[in-house]
Amino acid sequence: MATYAQQLADFVSATRFEQLPAEVVEYTKLVILDSLICGIAAGPMERSRMMQAVVGQLGGPPEASLFGSNLRVPAVHAAMANAEMMNLLDADDTLFTSAHFAVFNVAAGLAEAQRRGRSGKDLIRSVAVGFDINARLNLAMLLMDEVDGAFQWSSLAGMGFASFGTAASAAVVSGLDREQTRNLFGLVSWLAPTAVALGTGTRREFDSMKCQNNAGAAHAGMLAARLAEHGYVGDQDCLDRDPGFMRAQGSLRTDHELLVADLGQKWWILETAIKYYPSCRFTHGPIDMLRRLMQEQQLQPSEIERIEIYMNPMAYAISMFRDPPQRIAPDHRAPLNGQFNIPYVMALAALNRRPGPRWYAPETLADPEVWGLASRIHTTVDPAAKDEVLRAFRDTRIRRFRKTPGALAVWARGQQYRCTTEYCDGDPWTPETRASWERVTHKFHDFCDDLLPQQRIDQVVKQVRYLEDIGDLSAEFTAL
Repeated sequence: MATYAQQLADFVSATRFEQLPAEVVEYTKLVILDSLICGIAAGPMERSRMMQAVVGQLGGPPEASLFGSNLRVPAVHAAMANAEMMNLLDADDTLFTSAHFAVFNVAAGLAEAQRRGRSGKDLIRSVAVGFDINARLNLAMLLMDEVDGAFQWSSLAGMGFASFGTAASAAVVSGLDREQTRNLFGLVSWLAPTAVALGTGTRREFDSMKCQNNAGAAHAGMLAARLAEHGYVGDQDCLDRDPGFMRAQGSLRTDHELLVADLGQKWWILETAIKYYPSCRFTHGPIDMLRRLMQEQQLQPSEIERIEIYMNPMAYAISMFRDPPQRIAPDHRAPLNGQFNIPYVMALAALNRRPGPRWYAPETLADPEVWGLASRIHTTVDPAAKDEVLRAFRDTRIRRFRKTPGALAVWARGQQYRCTTEYCDGDPWTPETRASWERVTHKFHDFCDDLLPQQRIDQVVKQVRYLEDIGDLSAEFTAL
Protein backbone atom coordinates (compact mmCIF):
# COMPACT_ATOMS: atom_id res chain seq x y z
CA MET A 1 0.00 0.00 0.00
CA ALA A 2 1.23 3.48 -0.85
CA THR A 3 2.47 5.62 2.02
CA TYR A 4 0.80 8.93 2.86
CA ALA A 5 3.60 10.88 1.19
CA GLN A 6 3.32 8.71 -1.92
CA GLN A 7 -0.45 9.22 -2.13
CA LEU A 8 -0.05 12.98 -1.88
CA ALA A 9 2.78 12.94 -4.42
CA ASP A 10 0.71 10.90 -6.88
CA PHE A 11 -2.14 13.41 -6.54
CA VAL A 12 0.28 16.23 -7.36
CA SER A 13 1.84 14.57 -10.40
CA ALA A 14 -1.41 13.16 -11.84
CA THR A 15 -3.81 16.12 -11.51
CA ARG A 16 -4.39 18.02 -14.75
CA PHE A 17 -5.91 21.46 -15.25
CA GLU A 18 -8.97 19.93 -16.93
CA GLN A 19 -9.72 17.98 -13.73
CA LEU A 20 -10.07 21.12 -11.63
CA PRO A 21 -13.73 22.01 -10.98
CA ALA A 22 -14.74 25.37 -12.45
CA GLU A 23 -15.34 26.87 -8.99
CA VAL A 24 -11.84 25.81 -7.90
CA VAL A 25 -10.30 27.51 -10.95
CA GLU A 26 -12.25 30.72 -10.31
CA TYR A 27 -11.53 30.91 -6.58
CA THR A 28 -7.86 29.99 -7.09
CA LYS A 29 -7.48 32.95 -9.45
CA LEU A 30 -9.04 35.20 -6.82
CA VAL A 31 -6.56 33.91 -4.21
CA ILE A 32 -3.69 34.51 -6.65
CA LEU A 33 -4.82 38.10 -7.19
CA ASP A 34 -5.21 38.65 -3.46
CA SER A 35 -1.70 37.30 -2.81
CA LEU A 36 -0.24 39.57 -5.49
CA ILE A 37 -1.96 42.58 -3.91
CA CYS A 38 -0.31 41.75 -0.59
CA GLY A 39 3.12 41.50 -2.22
CA ILE A 40 2.80 44.66 -4.30
CA ALA A 41 1.66 46.63 -1.24
CA ALA A 42 4.54 45.33 0.89
CA GLY A 43 7.23 45.73 -1.78
CA PRO A 44 8.43 49.24 -0.75
CA MET A 45 8.35 48.58 3.01
CA GLU A 46 11.52 48.53 5.11
CA ARG A 47 11.44 44.82 5.91
CA SER A 48 10.94 44.04 2.21
CA ARG A 49 13.91 46.21 1.27
CA MET A 50 16.01 44.21 3.72
CA MET A 51 15.02 40.96 2.00
CA GLN A 52 15.55 42.47 -1.46
CA ALA A 53 19.08 43.47 -0.43
CA VAL A 54 19.83 39.94 0.78
CA VAL A 55 18.55 38.37 -2.44
CA GLY A 56 20.46 40.89 -4.54
CA GLN A 57 23.71 39.90 -2.82
CA LEU A 58 23.13 36.20 -3.53
CA GLY A 59 23.39 36.76 -7.29
CA GLY A 60 22.47 34.26 -9.99
CA PRO A 61 20.55 34.16 -13.28
CA PRO A 62 17.61 36.57 -13.89
CA GLU A 63 14.74 34.07 -13.84
CA ALA A 64 11.82 35.49 -11.84
CA SER A 65 10.33 38.74 -10.54
CA LEU A 66 10.76 40.16 -7.07
CA PHE A 67 8.18 42.40 -5.40
CA GLY A 68 9.45 45.96 -5.00
CA SER A 69 12.32 45.52 -7.44
CA ASN A 70 12.83 45.84 -11.20
CA LEU A 71 15.42 43.07 -11.17
CA ARG A 72 14.85 39.42 -11.90
CA VAL A 73 16.56 36.92 -9.63
CA PRO A 74 16.92 33.13 -9.48
CA ALA A 75 13.52 31.45 -9.07
CA VAL A 76 14.55 29.82 -5.78
CA HIS A 77 15.43 33.22 -4.32
CA ALA A 78 12.34 34.92 -5.76
CA ALA A 79 10.02 32.36 -4.18
CA MET A 80 11.83 32.70 -0.85
CA ALA A 81 11.61 36.50 -0.81
CA ASN A 82 8.12 36.83 -2.28
CA ALA A 83 6.61 34.32 0.16
CA GLU A 84 7.88 36.48 3.01
CA MET A 85 6.82 39.79 1.49
CA MET A 86 3.30 38.62 0.65
CA ASN A 87 2.77 37.77 4.33
CA LEU A 88 4.38 40.94 5.72
CA LEU A 89 1.12 42.88 6.15
CA ASP A 90 -0.83 39.86 7.46
CA ALA A 91 -3.43 40.61 4.78
CA ASP A 92 -3.04 37.30 2.93
CA ASP A 93 -5.81 34.70 2.97
CA THR A 94 -6.35 32.62 6.10
CA LEU A 95 -7.65 29.05 6.46
CA PHE A 96 -10.02 28.66 9.42
CA THR A 97 -8.46 31.61 11.26
CA SER A 98 -5.44 29.44 11.95
CA ALA A 99 -2.79 29.58 9.20
CA HIS A 100 -1.69 31.43 6.05
CA PHE A 101 -0.04 29.51 3.24
CA ALA A 102 -1.44 30.40 -0.21
CA VAL A 103 1.47 32.82 -0.65
CA PHE A 104 3.90 29.87 -0.67
CA ASN A 105 2.04 28.34 -3.59
CA VAL A 106 1.74 31.60 -5.51
CA ALA A 107 5.41 32.42 -4.92
CA ALA A 108 6.65 28.99 -6.01
CA GLY A 109 4.27 28.56 -8.94
CA LEU A 110 4.91 32.01 -10.35
CA ALA A 111 8.70 31.84 -9.94
CA GLU A 112 8.92 28.47 -11.71
CA ALA A 113 6.44 29.56 -14.40
CA GLN A 114 8.55 32.63 -15.17
CA ARG A 115 11.74 30.57 -15.18
CA ARG A 116 10.33 28.01 -17.60
CA GLY A 117 7.90 30.12 -19.64
CA ARG A 118 4.88 28.14 -18.49
CA SER A 119 1.21 29.05 -18.95
CA GLY A 120 -1.47 30.62 -16.79
CA LYS A 121 -3.18 27.23 -16.59
CA ASP A 122 0.00 25.77 -15.11
CA LEU A 123 0.06 28.49 -12.45
CA ILE A 124 -3.59 27.98 -11.52
CA ARG A 125 -3.09 24.22 -11.23
CA SER A 126 0.08 24.65 -9.20
CA VAL A 127 -1.62 26.93 -6.67
CA ALA A 128 -4.78 24.81 -6.33
CA VAL A 129 -2.84 21.56 -5.91
CA GLY A 130 -0.09 23.04 -3.74
CA PHE A 131 -2.61 24.76 -1.47
CA ASP A 132 -4.37 21.44 -0.97
CA ILE A 133 -1.13 19.81 0.16
CA ASN A 134 -0.42 22.61 2.63
CA ALA A 135 -3.99 22.53 3.96
CA ARG A 136 -3.98 18.77 4.48
CA LEU A 137 -0.77 18.83 6.47
CA ASN A 138 -1.95 21.79 8.54
CA LEU A 139 -5.36 20.28 9.29
CA ALA A 140 -3.86 16.91 10.22
CA MET A 141 -1.77 18.56 12.95
CA LEU A 142 -3.00 19.65 16.36
CA LEU A 143 -1.12 22.81 17.34
CA MET A 144 -3.33 23.84 20.24
CA ASP A 145 -5.31 21.87 22.77
CA GLU A 146 -8.05 22.24 25.36
CA VAL A 147 -6.69 22.13 28.90
CA ASP A 148 -9.28 22.29 31.72
CA GLY A 149 -11.75 24.02 29.44
CA ALA A 150 -9.26 26.63 28.19
CA PHE A 151 -7.27 26.84 24.97
CA GLN A 152 -3.53 26.40 25.12
CA TRP A 153 -1.19 26.83 22.15
CA SER A 154 1.54 24.27 21.53
CA SER A 155 4.86 25.41 22.99
CA LEU A 156 6.50 24.50 19.66
CA ALA A 157 5.20 25.43 16.22
CA GLY A 158 6.46 26.35 12.79
CA MET A 159 5.72 26.64 9.09
CA GLY A 160 7.84 23.74 7.90
CA PHE A 161 4.74 21.95 6.64
CA ALA A 162 4.37 24.71 4.02
CA SER A 163 7.60 23.50 2.42
CA PHE A 164 5.55 20.56 1.15
CA GLY A 165 3.03 22.83 -0.57
CA THR A 166 5.80 25.02 -1.94
CA ALA A 167 7.51 21.98 -3.40
CA ALA A 168 4.22 20.68 -4.81
CA SER A 169 3.54 23.95 -6.64
CA ALA A 170 7.07 23.99 -8.04
CA ALA A 171 6.76 20.35 -9.10
CA VAL A 172 3.52 20.97 -11.00
CA VAL A 173 5.05 23.78 -13.05
CA SER A 174 8.36 21.96 -13.51
CA GLY A 175 6.61 18.80 -14.72
CA LEU A 176 8.24 16.39 -12.26
CA ASP A 177 7.14 12.81 -12.90
CA ARG A 178 5.53 10.45 -10.39
CA GLU A 179 8.73 9.02 -8.94
CA GLN A 180 10.47 12.39 -8.80
CA THR A 181 7.52 13.84 -6.90
CA ARG A 182 7.51 10.93 -4.45
CA ASN A 183 11.19 11.54 -3.77
CA LEU A 184 10.50 15.27 -3.60
CA PHE A 185 8.34 14.96 -0.49
CA GLY A 186 10.92 12.79 1.22
CA LEU A 187 13.53 15.42 0.52
CA VAL A 188 11.27 18.16 1.87
CA SER A 189 10.91 16.30 5.15
CA TRP A 190 14.69 16.59 5.61
CA LEU A 191 15.05 20.19 4.43
CA ALA A 192 12.00 21.91 5.95
CA PRO A 193 12.52 24.17 8.99
CA THR A 194 11.69 22.47 12.27
CA ALA A 195 9.38 23.89 14.92
CA VAL A 196 10.61 26.64 17.23
CA ALA A 197 9.59 27.86 20.67
CA LEU A 198 7.33 30.73 19.61
CA GLY A 199 5.94 31.65 23.00
CA THR A 200 2.70 32.64 21.26
CA GLY A 201 0.67 32.87 24.43
CA THR A 202 3.07 35.16 26.32
CA ARG A 203 4.96 37.11 23.67
CA ARG A 204 4.77 40.91 23.91
CA GLU A 205 6.38 41.70 20.57
CA PHE A 206 7.70 39.85 17.56
CA ASP A 207 11.15 39.56 16.09
CA SER A 208 11.72 40.02 12.36
CA MET A 209 10.09 36.69 11.47
CA LYS A 210 6.92 36.98 13.56
CA CYS A 211 5.40 33.49 13.96
CA GLN A 212 6.19 32.24 10.46
CA ASN A 213 9.52 31.48 8.82
CA ASN A 214 8.14 31.98 5.32
CA ALA A 215 11.51 32.55 3.70
CA GLY A 216 13.04 29.36 5.12
CA ALA A 217 10.03 27.18 4.36
CA ALA A 218 9.74 28.45 0.78
CA HIS A 219 13.46 28.07 0.17
CA ALA A 220 13.41 24.47 1.43
CA GLY A 221 10.52 23.56 -0.87
CA MET A 222 12.15 25.12 -3.91
CA LEU A 223 15.52 23.53 -3.17
CA ALA A 224 13.90 20.11 -2.73
CA ALA A 225 12.23 20.47 -6.15
CA ARG A 226 15.60 21.12 -7.81
CA LEU A 227 17.20 18.17 -6.03
CA ALA A 228 14.37 15.82 -7.04
CA GLU A 229 14.56 17.01 -10.63
CA HIS A 230 18.23 16.06 -10.73
CA GLY A 231 17.75 12.58 -9.27
CA TYR A 232 18.01 12.93 -5.50
CA VAL A 233 16.16 10.16 -3.64
CA GLY A 234 14.04 10.95 -0.57
CA ASP A 235 12.35 9.15 2.32
CA GLN A 236 8.94 8.14 0.96
CA ASP A 237 7.39 7.13 4.28
CA CYS A 238 8.32 10.41 5.96
CA LEU A 239 4.70 11.20 6.93
CA ASP A 240 3.82 7.72 8.23
CA ARG A 241 6.08 7.62 11.25
CA ASP A 242 5.10 8.88 14.68
CA PRO A 243 7.10 10.50 16.10
CA GLY A 244 8.16 11.88 12.74
CA PHE A 245 7.84 14.97 10.61
CA MET A 246 4.51 16.10 12.05
CA ARG A 247 5.69 15.81 15.65
CA ALA A 248 8.83 17.73 14.70
CA GLN A 249 6.55 20.55 13.50
CA GLY A 250 5.02 20.86 16.97
CA SER A 251 1.92 18.73 16.43
CA LEU A 252 0.55 17.47 19.74
CA ARG A 253 -1.40 14.75 17.93
CA THR A 254 -1.71 13.90 14.25
CA ASP A 255 -4.72 12.60 12.30
CA HIS A 256 -2.85 10.90 9.46
CA GLU A 257 -6.02 9.90 7.60
CA LEU A 258 -6.90 13.57 7.13
CA LEU A 259 -3.86 13.83 4.89
CA VAL A 260 -5.61 11.85 2.16
CA ALA A 261 -9.34 12.01 3.02
CA ASP A 262 -11.33 12.79 -0.16
CA LEU A 263 -8.10 13.52 -2.01
CA GLY A 264 -8.92 15.03 -5.40
CA GLN A 265 -12.57 15.50 -4.42
CA LYS A 266 -12.37 17.94 -1.51
CA TRP A 267 -10.54 21.12 -2.51
CA TRP A 268 -9.57 23.02 0.61
CA ILE A 269 -8.77 26.24 -1.22
CA LEU A 270 -12.53 26.83 -1.46
CA GLU A 271 -12.60 27.28 2.33
CA THR A 272 -9.88 29.87 2.72
CA ALA A 273 -10.96 33.38 3.74
CA ILE A 274 -9.91 36.60 2.04
CA LYS A 275 -8.81 39.43 4.33
CA TYR A 276 -9.54 43.11 3.72
CA TYR A 277 -7.48 44.58 6.57
CA PRO A 278 -3.72 44.25 7.22
CA SER A 279 -4.20 42.66 10.62
CA CYS A 280 -4.71 39.31 12.33
CA ARG A 281 -7.91 37.54 11.24
CA PHE A 282 -9.11 37.59 14.86
CA THR A 283 -9.38 41.40 14.59
CA HIS A 284 -11.62 41.38 11.53
CA GLY A 285 -14.92 40.46 13.18
CA PRO A 286 -14.65 43.33 15.70
CA ILE A 287 -13.60 45.75 12.94
CA ASP A 288 -16.55 44.72 10.75
CA MET A 289 -19.00 45.12 13.64
CA LEU A 290 -17.68 48.54 14.64
CA ARG A 291 -17.69 49.91 11.10
CA ARG A 292 -21.26 48.71 10.48
CA LEU A 293 -22.45 50.19 13.78
CA MET A 294 -20.83 53.54 13.10
CA GLN A 295 -22.38 53.66 9.64
CA GLU A 296 -25.86 52.64 10.80
CA GLN A 297 -25.87 55.06 13.74
CA GLN A 298 -23.92 57.82 11.98
CA LEU A 299 -21.58 57.61 14.94
CA GLN A 300 -18.47 59.79 15.02
CA PRO A 301 -15.18 58.59 16.56
CA SER A 302 -15.19 61.53 18.99
CA GLU A 303 -18.53 60.31 20.40
CA ILE A 304 -17.13 56.93 21.42
CA GLU A 305 -16.55 56.75 25.18
CA ARG A 306 -15.56 53.10 25.50
CA ILE A 307 -15.47 49.90 23.44
CA GLU A 308 -15.45 46.41 24.95
CA ILE A 309 -14.48 43.58 22.59
CA TYR A 310 -15.65 40.11 23.58
CA MET A 311 -13.05 37.96 21.84
CA ASN A 312 -12.82 34.47 20.51
CA PRO A 313 -11.10 32.36 23.22
CA MET A 314 -8.42 31.15 20.79
CA ALA A 315 -7.45 34.79 20.27
CA TYR A 316 -7.72 35.66 23.94
CA ALA A 317 -5.20 32.92 24.69
CA ILE A 318 -2.60 35.21 23.07
CA SER A 319 -1.08 37.75 25.46
CA MET A 320 -1.05 40.56 22.89
CA PHE A 321 -4.85 40.37 22.73
CA ARG A 322 -5.33 40.07 26.50
CA ASP A 323 -3.06 43.00 27.31
CA PRO A 324 -2.28 45.01 24.14
CA PRO A 325 0.89 47.13 24.18
CA GLN A 326 0.27 50.88 24.27
CA ARG A 327 2.83 51.74 21.63
CA ILE A 328 4.37 50.19 18.52
CA ALA A 329 8.01 50.87 17.72
CA PRO A 330 8.34 52.50 14.26
CA ASP A 331 10.90 50.04 12.90
CA HIS A 332 10.67 47.25 10.31
CA ARG A 333 8.75 45.10 12.79
CA ALA A 334 5.88 47.58 13.14
CA PRO A 335 3.55 45.70 10.75
CA LEU A 336 4.23 42.44 12.60
CA ASN A 337 3.45 43.89 16.02
CA GLY A 338 0.66 46.18 14.88
CA GLN A 339 -1.30 43.32 13.31
CA PHE A 340 -2.05 41.95 16.78
CA ASN A 341 -2.65 45.25 18.52
CA ILE A 342 -6.43 45.24 18.38
CA PRO A 343 -7.08 48.68 19.97
CA TYR A 344 -4.70 50.22 17.43
CA VAL A 345 -6.22 48.60 14.32
CA MET A 346 -9.77 49.12 15.62
CA ALA A 347 -9.01 52.82 16.09
CA LEU A 348 -7.67 53.06 12.54
CA ALA A 349 -10.81 51.44 11.17
CA ALA A 350 -13.08 53.67 13.28
CA LEU A 351 -11.23 56.75 12.02
CA ASN A 352 -11.80 55.50 8.46
CA ARG A 353 -8.09 55.25 7.68
CA ARG A 354 -7.74 53.40 4.41
CA PRO A 355 -6.51 49.82 5.00
CA GLY A 356 -3.10 48.96 3.64
CA PRO A 357 0.58 49.66 4.31
CA ARG A 358 -0.22 53.20 5.51
CA TRP A 359 -1.59 51.66 8.72
CA TYR A 360 2.03 51.07 9.74
CA ALA A 361 3.64 54.23 8.39
CA PRO A 362 5.70 56.19 10.97
CA GLU A 363 3.28 59.11 10.99
CA THR A 364 0.33 56.77 11.66
CA LEU A 365 2.18 54.93 14.42
CA ALA A 366 2.79 58.30 16.15
CA ASP A 367 -0.69 59.76 15.57
CA PRO A 368 -2.17 60.92 18.93
CA GLU A 369 -5.71 60.77 17.50
CA VAL A 370 -5.27 57.05 16.82
CA TRP A 371 -3.83 56.27 20.24
CA GLY A 372 -6.37 58.47 21.97
CA LEU A 373 -9.20 56.36 20.58
CA ALA A 374 -7.20 53.14 21.11
CA SER A 375 -6.95 53.94 24.84
CA ARG A 376 -10.74 53.62 25.05
CA ILE A 377 -10.81 50.13 23.49
CA HIS A 378 -10.57 47.08 25.75
CA THR A 379 -10.75 43.29 25.37
CA THR A 380 -12.19 40.38 27.31
CA VAL A 381 -13.14 36.80 26.48
CA ASP A 382 -16.56 36.00 25.03
CA PRO A 383 -18.11 33.14 27.08
CA ALA A 384 -20.71 32.38 24.40
CA ALA A 385 -18.04 32.15 21.70
CA LYS A 386 -15.98 29.94 23.98
CA ASP A 387 -18.75 27.33 24.15
CA GLU A 388 -19.27 27.33 20.39
CA VAL A 389 -15.59 27.13 19.57
CA LEU A 390 -15.08 24.35 22.10
CA ARG A 391 -17.91 22.37 20.48
CA ALA A 392 -16.29 22.74 17.07
CA PHE A 393 -12.92 21.82 18.54
CA ARG A 394 -14.33 18.71 20.21
CA ASP A 395 -16.88 17.58 17.64
CA THR A 396 -15.29 18.19 14.23
CA ARG A 397 -12.56 16.06 12.84
CA ILE A 398 -10.53 19.02 11.60
CA ARG A 399 -10.78 20.72 15.04
CA ARG A 400 -11.42 24.05 13.32
CA PHE A 401 -14.49 26.26 13.19
CA ARG A 402 -16.09 27.99 10.24
CA LYS A 403 -18.00 30.55 12.26
CA THR A 404 -16.02 33.35 13.87
CA PRO A 405 -18.38 34.31 16.71
CA GLY A 406 -17.78 37.54 18.56
CA ALA A 407 -19.49 40.45 20.27
CA LEU A 408 -18.91 44.12 20.83
CA ALA A 409 -20.25 46.79 23.21
CA VAL A 410 -19.88 50.48 22.42
CA TRP A 411 -20.71 53.26 24.85
CA ALA A 412 -21.53 56.57 23.12
CA ARG A 413 -24.08 59.38 23.34
CA GLY A 414 -25.02 58.26 26.84
CA GLN A 415 -26.13 54.79 25.78
CA GLN A 416 -24.75 51.34 25.04
CA TYR A 417 -24.82 49.65 21.63
CA ARG A 418 -24.26 45.90 21.33
CA CYS A 419 -23.27 43.95 18.23
CA THR A 420 -22.71 40.27 17.51
CA THR A 421 -21.30 38.43 14.53
CA GLU A 422 -20.80 34.89 13.31
CA TYR A 423 -18.88 35.50 10.08
CA CYS A 424 -16.34 38.07 8.88
CA ASP A 425 -16.24 39.82 5.54
CA GLY A 426 -14.29 37.53 3.23
CA ASP A 427 -15.41 34.28 4.89
CA PRO A 428 -16.25 31.79 2.12
CA TRP A 429 -19.21 30.13 3.85
CA THR A 430 -22.02 32.61 3.24
CA PRO A 431 -23.10 34.42 0.04
CA GLU A 432 -22.98 37.75 1.87
CA THR A 433 -19.36 37.42 3.03
CA ARG A 434 -17.80 35.36 0.24
CA ALA A 435 -15.10 37.26 -1.67
CA SER A 436 -15.81 38.58 -5.16
CA TRP A 437 -13.72 40.12 -7.93
CA GLU A 438 -15.30 43.48 -7.20
CA ARG A 439 -14.46 43.34 -3.50
CA VAL A 440 -10.88 42.13 -4.01
CA THR A 441 -10.37 44.81 -6.66
CA HIS A 442 -11.52 47.36 -4.07
CA LYS A 443 -8.88 45.95 -1.71
CA PHE A 444 -6.30 46.39 -4.48
CA HIS A 445 -7.14 50.09 -4.67
CA ASP A 446 -7.12 50.47 -0.88
CA PHE A 447 -3.69 48.89 -0.57
CA CYS A 448 -1.96 50.10 -3.72
CA ASP A 449 -3.45 53.39 -4.98
CA ASP A 450 -0.33 55.19 -3.72
CA LEU A 451 1.90 52.76 -5.61
CA LEU A 452 0.19 52.08 -8.95
CA PRO A 453 -2.04 54.13 -11.28
CA GLN A 454 -5.64 52.97 -11.65
CA GLN A 455 -5.05 51.80 -15.21
CA ARG A 456 -2.25 49.53 -14.02
CA ILE A 457 -4.38 48.07 -11.24
CA ASP A 458 -7.19 47.36 -13.69
CA GLN A 459 -4.71 45.71 -16.06
CA VAL A 460 -3.42 43.36 -13.35
CA VAL A 461 -6.96 42.41 -12.32
CA LYS A 462 -7.85 41.62 -15.94
CA GLN A 463 -4.73 39.51 -16.46
CA VAL A 464 -5.42 37.40 -13.38
CA ARG A 465 -9.14 37.10 -14.08
CA TYR A 466 -8.34 35.61 -17.49
CA LEU A 467 -5.14 33.91 -16.40
CA GLU A 468 -5.92 30.66 -18.23
CA ASP A 469 -5.61 32.54 -21.54
CA ILE A 470 -1.94 33.43 -20.96
CA GLY A 471 0.42 31.10 -22.78
CA ASP A 472 3.80 32.27 -21.45
CA LEU A 473 3.86 33.93 -18.05
CA SER A 474 7.48 35.00 -18.43
CA ALA A 475 6.70 37.10 -21.48
CA GLU A 476 3.02 38.04 -21.09
CA PHE A 477 2.29 38.35 -17.38
CA THR A 478 3.12 41.84 -16.18
CA ALA A 479 1.50 41.85 -12.72
CA LEU A 480 4.87 42.29 -10.99
